[in-house]
Amino acid sequence: MSDVFSLNGISLPDLIRTNMANHLACLGRVADLPALDLAQERAEGFVEGVQAARALTPATIEALFIAVDVAATMRREELMP
Repeated sequence: MSDVFSLNGISLPDLIRTNMANHLACLGRVADLPALDLAQERAEGFVEGVQAARALTPATIEALFIAVDVAATMRREELMP
């Protein structure tokens, strides 16, 4: 089994892919706006850690930040009255 899989067309090592998928799933199921803000900060912090470790290319890091932003925006629209 390969140690690199895909998350929305982005090739990621297993551990990073799993953690990123968990953060995105969390963003999609938060119950309120304060929880969404916290989940978004956590997801962005994870991506920043991956960036600091230089584990992925800058383009992949940017794609991960965009994925977090899109997931948070979609959930925010669902939660807004």
